[in-house]
Amino acid sequence: MGKVRECLNCGMQLAQSSIDLENLPPALSCPKCDENVYLQTDGSCLTRDIAHNRETIERALDKLDECLVAAWSAYAAEVRVIVGGGRIREQILGQLQYYRDQGRVIDYSEDSPNYGAILIRIRH
Repeated sequence: MGKVRECLNCGMQLAQSSIDLENLPPALSCPKCDENVYLQTDGSCLTRDIAHNRETIERALDKLDECLVAAWSAYAAEVRVIVGGGRIREQILGQLQYYRDQGRVIDYSEDSPNYGAILIRIRH
């Protein structure tokens, strides 16, 4: 069995399906307990800096998508992206608004008091 995803409710191991940003949240029901294993979380927060290595806006947006896929592949409840205080931040906020409207993320907010970081809630 390739990559494995364990059901946090009953411990059953399932073949992990590929994650596509167009189809978030992913769905994979556990045949033992009927839980969607991709909605399960261990409460962790994945943190990535997507703006301080001379990234362009386009690269920062790509890195945001990579972070979201990594978090959905893991069991994180949130993603914390470091975006700085400039144009990248504004573009990321716009993309997150779109993702929230599409149901790809639950919500997002400034990581107060750090204006340059954004917390993104992907699971309850």
